[in-house]
Amino acid sequence: MLINEISRHTGATKKAIEYYCAKGLLKPQVSDNGYRIFSQEDAERLKKIVLLRNLGLSIEEIRNLIDAGDSDAFEQLIEQRERNLARTEEQIALLKELADTQDYEAVGKKEEAAKSRQSIADRLIHAFPGFYGNYLALHFAQFLKEPVKSDEQKAAYEEIIAYLDGLQFEVPEDLEELLEEMNTDAGKEVFSLSDQAVKEAVNDPEKWMKDHKEMIEQYLAFTESDEYKNSPAARLKEMLKEFQQEKGYNTVFIPAMRRLSPSYDAYLSKLQEADRIFSEKYTQ
Repeated sequence: MLINEISRHTGATKKAIEYYCAKGLLKPQVSDNGYRIFSQEDAERLKKIVLLRNLGLSIEEIRNLIDAGDSDAFEQLIEQRERNLARTEEQIALLKELADTQDYEAVGKKEEAAKSRQSIADRLIHAFPGFYGNYLALHFAQFLKEPVKSDEQKAAYEEIIAYLDGLQFEVPEDLEELLEEMNTDAGKEVFSLSDQAVKEAVNDPEKWMKDHKEMIEQYLAFTESDEYKNSPAARLKEMLKEFQQEKGYNTVFIPAMRRLSPSYDAYLSKLQEADRIFSEKYTQ
């Protein structure tokens, strides 16, 4: 097909097709007389490009989706779009507050906190694989809503950014399937329930252990079983633990988070106390 034919066949304009060719999204053959010859495969690819452009995707996003050709790439893009949407909604809320109050200083501090929160969240998602990165981003974001006021907080923020910029956990190929399972709705639900359980346990560890005694004992027994110890989940957990230890997660990132966020510092103190109580009862 020549460009006029593929344009009629797909509904894309000649100008758009030329643009996609210039960007490398389409790579038709070129005849001896200089005409571009588009195959049926090119036409099918162009239909995908047109649809994705109509859905608001950038050229680079389209390239990544089509070249990857799997659901994981779509899932990552959707999650990024959801984060962007949440950020836009936050900005609209701040604009409304500014319109009502005209307090530029107060709204400016909230916007600065929001930007800091987004920067840290984006880097956590990049540094850690799949849903685990998203989980960390959501977990820490709740403690990053306070304005950065002191020089110590500013220094802690810069330290966190520099630390995360140099961090990248590489997932072995044989564990990628596990991460894909974790990134399903069922996997996300497990993480959400786990996070909620930790919050409840932190607030009243004695009561939580009493109310969930049977579940705790079943879980601990399972983690001691050969089934679990030989599972991909156990291997991934151990690899993440070793990675975090080697890369200073607990000696650099966590102390800096405590200096940056008073609410996280308070939460971690309660978490450590809950862990002490739990360890006294369940020594393993």
